[in-house]
Amino acid sequence: MSRLPEFISHHPFLVGAALLLMLALAVDEALRRMRKFKELAPAHGVLLINKGAAVLDLRSRDEFSAGHVIGARNIPLDELDARMGELEPHKAGPLLLVCKNGESAGGAAARLAKQGFQQLTVLKGGIAAWQQEHFPLERG
Repeated sequence: MSRLPEFISHHPFLVGAALLLMLALAVDEALRRMRKFKELAPAHGVLLINKGAAVLDLRSRDEFSAGHVIGARNIPLDELDARMGELEPHKAGPLLLVCKNGESAGGAAARLAKQGFQQLTVLKGGIAAWQQEHFPLERG
C-alpha cells in the first residue's frame, strides 16, 4: 500500500482509464436497476414461459410466420401503441417480449411499463438467440 502513490504518479493514464471504466460500470448498473423490465437469456425465458408467462412477438407478420416462440402473440412494434388494449389481460401477469435480435424489445417494454404493465421481461438476443439455442419454433 505504501507504493500506491508512487504507482499512481508513474501511471496516471492507466489509473485514469481504470477509474473511468469503474465509473462507466457503476453508471451502467445504476441504469439497469432503474429499468422497469428484466432481460433474460433464452433458457431462463423457457422457465418463465413454463410458469405461465405470455409471449409477445414484436416482429413483422412475415418474420412471425417464418417462425416464432410456441404460443406467442404477434403485435408488430409499429402497431404496439394502437393495439395496446389487446394486452390488457396481461397487465398484471408476466409478459415476455421478443424481437428479432433483442434491440427493439427494450423500448417496447419501457412503453408498456408507462402504461402500467408490471412484470415485463425482454428476451436477451431476441429470436436469434432463441434459435441459436435450438429451442423450438412454431411456424405459420
